[in-house]
Amino acid sequence: MRCVALSALLLLAACPRGGRGNDCNDDRQCDGQVCARDNSCTDASGVREVKTTWTIGGEPANATSCADRDLYIVFQTDDSSDDLNFSPVPCATGQFVIDKLPTRYSRIELGLAAGGAFDSGAIDAANMVALDLQF
Repeated sequence: MRCVALSALLLLAACPRGGRGNDCNDDRQCDGQVCARDNSCTDASGVREVKTTWTIGGEPANATSCADRDLYIVFQTDDSSDDLNFSPVPCATGQFVIDKLPTRYSRIELGLAAGGAFDSGAIDAANMVALDLQF
């Protein structure tokens, strides 16, 4: 009986991590893959750098147009089952760049952290999204 229990314990210890979920915090934990920004070990070919830029009412974002407002940004999958959120995002910077974003994320929503105005769009072929917030 002791041998069976020991064998089961060794098998469990050798099981690989699953595909999605909080599997990693660092590339070194991913056995040749990269630790994506959603904390999943992913093939390097399955991630990309995405740049989101925004304007405020068609004008460049700056300290005056943003008036100390913080934003949130959500990277969304097609079925919205695994959204990736960041907040606060400083409004005045006018951009948010994320590296190692899994390619299953196809849309971005950007809005006021306090609620209200938001805009969304699809990530284009150049891995960019340009949005315009209306305050």
